[in-house]
Amino acid sequence: MVWWGVCYDGTTMLHFCENGVKTSAKNYQDDILEPVVKPLNETLFAGSHWVFQQDSAPAHKARSTQQWLRGTFLSSSRPQKAPI
Repeated sequence: MVWWGVCYDGTTMLHFCENGVKTSAKNYQDDILEPVVKPLNETLFAGSHWVFQQDSAPAHKARSTQQWLRGTFLSSSRPQKAPI
């Protein structure tokens, strides 16, 4: 799996996960959210409003991932339907 962030100011570096590893909620949180996304919140987006958008992959919509996001970023909203 490859994770890549895109924003108005540019893009993040590509983050590669180990080949063949199924992306579980725990792997997603431990390998992407904590070491990659959380530091972006503290550096690139410090002091500004930003939206973190993800699709409906099982690891993204897992209850533990949603709890991690709420606990880390204090606020999250879920649209009724994702844009197509």
